[in-house]
Amino acid sequence: MSASLNATPTPVTPSVPRTTTTTPPAPAAAVAPAAPKPKPLSQRINWSMAARVGVVVALVLALVGYALKVTYESVIQGGVVSAGDHYRVELKQMSNFEMDQTLGTTADVPQRFRDLDGKKVVFDGEVAPGGNSAGDTVKQFSLCYSVAKCCFGGPMKVQHFVACSAGGRPMPNYVYDGTVRVYGTLHIKVIKNDVGAIDSIFQMDVERIEKVS
Repeated sequence: MSASLNATPTPVTPSVPRTTTTTPPAPAAAVAPAAPKPKPLSQRINWSMAARVGVVVALVLALVGYALKVTYESVIQGGVVSAGDHYRVELKQMSNFEMDQTLGTTADVPQRFRDLDGKKVVFDGEVAPGGNSAGDTVKQFSLCYSVAKCCFGGPMKVQHFVACSAGGRPMPNYVYDGTVRVYGTLHIKVIKNDVGAIDSIFQMDVERIEKVS
């Protein structure tokens, strides 16, 4: 009995409540917004702007093409272009050479133009004033590249003009009326006047003449 009373009591360890750790749920992945569907090509093109650009491009190409054509005919072909049954001849080119106004000969004319003697040609030019230029019709006239520019800043020279006639037939009088187109046969021959000066070196038998619009 005494032994029980004197025994040392066994210490009691207090129980520690168990802590439960809860793992939070992973956040949901962000959902990217759907990309907008591209518009059809027909709706993305500004047709009005495209049409304007197309017109500008066409005009530029046309101008470049015309410039190349003029350069080819004037420089490369020397102002003489075969056009079916006749030759288109640039009067400015044909006038641009030097010759003595009294002692000159057909040999002074550049070879490419001498080769046109007796050939059918067409000229674009202006009717020079002077001579019998009154009335609605004329039987002869002188044709030049330009009334204002034909003499290239110097005195008038015989090689600047083509003496045109139609065998006595009347022709429309286009003096002071701008550019005309003349069809006919070209002759290259020195013709002198009474005082010995050269009156003409280019002559043309006119088939028809028309106003250039």
